[in-house]
Amino acid sequence: MRLGSIILFVALCSFTAYYVYEPIPENIEERWKLMLTNSFFRTLSHLADLCESVGVKDYMDVMYVITLLEKIVPVSDEHVKVTEENFDGVEVVLYQPKQQGEDADLKRAVIYMHGGGWCLGSSRRLLIFLIFAFI
Repeated sequence: MRLGSIILFVALCSFTAYYVYEPIPENIEERWKLMLTNSFFRTLSHLADLCESVGVKDYMDVMYVITLLEKIVPVSDEHVKVTEENFDGVEVVLYQPKQQGEDADLKRAVIYMHGGGWCLGSSRRLLIFLIFAFI
């Protein structure tokens, strides 16, 4: 009984290490975060495949539910002013830095055009907010 538990534990640890490991170049900082993020999204993709195989939901329906869980409401803070606009029927979220000093007239811009095939993703995703809020 005890030997079987040890073998199962070692097998589970080996499978987890095999699943999470991804060869990433040495010059990338915090490679473990990239490995965990990659394995998380791979797991979600496998879950969507399983749901489709069993007949519960279509692959894209499962992925759509996952993206709904990730939506946030962009908010302004002491560094960034966030406004929601509508340009010719297109929903736009503007992230404007609150600059002080000599460079107040100069502003940099990042234009993010969602190209998800009109099925997944949004400008309200947490990752997009974090990128624009801290650039």
